[in-house]
Amino acid sequence: MKVQYEEMLPHEFEAALAAFPVAYVPVGSLEWHGQHLALGNDALKAHGILVRTAQKYGGVVLPPTYWGHMAPWKPGCHPGLTQETVDRLYTEIYTGLVTAGFRVVIGVTGHDVEPQVASLQQGVDALAAEGKAVGWAMTEGERVEEEPLGGMDHAAHWETSLLMALRPELVEMERIAEENLDTQEGQNAAGIWGRDPRVHASAELGERAIELMADRIGAKARELLESLTP
Repeated sequence: MKVQYEEMLPHEFEAALAAFPVAYVPVGSLEWHGQHLALGNDALKAHGILVRTAQKYGGVVLPPTYWGHMAPWKPGCHPGLTQETVDRLYTEIYTGLVTAGFRVVIGVTGHDVEPQVASLQQGVDALAAEGKAVGWAMTEGERVEEEPLGGMDHAAHWETSLLMALRPELVEMERIAEENLDTQEGQNAAGIWGRDPRVHASAELGERAIELMADRIGAKARELLESLTP
């Protein structure tokens, strides 16, 4: 079953819309995530989580959006877009999906910064104002905080585990074999904050987190859709 918007033929899109009119919007950034993870890590993992959600619960996943709030603090970091541009971008994505026929739009950011969620919330607010659909905005780890998962980090055990499970070809652990992560100075230099991924990260942990997040996002999608049913 196809769940990715860009891969669907028209009849497949119409069938998915009729069955479960929920759109999932994965967003992230182009940012340094240590020397061992792909620069697009944030959006890649949000997209992968939402694909799993749609496969289990229904709905349609948009292509990942890499444009958000960022600063050029390490090699490969795109500076991102202005607040006004990002707000408008996400608002138009949300409202456009309603025009396409969706009744629920859920935005999930893998880039864990408040301005990113705030921009997605602009889209949610736009739907509420129109009254034709409902939306939701969240970080990927918002609904998963218990141990041993521990919530989101930066290029440490959480993010590394997710990409290990979703796109193992984009993880090169040998690149950080010599990093000193025992001190704050070493973590700052490496751009890795959280539990040492060389010790605590695994594809198995990533898979567990993905399944748990997919179930909780899927449950939220059902709840929002049911709220629109008389």
